[in-house]
Amino acid sequence: MFNDIWIARKNAMCLARTLMVATIVIVIAVGTGYAFITAEDHDSSLTIVNEYDPYA
Repeated sequence: MFNDIWIARKNAMCLARTLMVATIVIVIAVGTGYAFITAEDHDSSLTIVNEYDPYA
């Protein structure tokens, strides 16, 4: 988990580019920090901050 949104966004974009699979990487807010997950792991209870599509 990251406390700085800039670092979370940078790592999420790097993960999306590294995986290069047909999935979206999402940055979510978790308490006072941030984390990133794939779109497949997302459920409606999470707060989405950004989405990264490696093919966009």
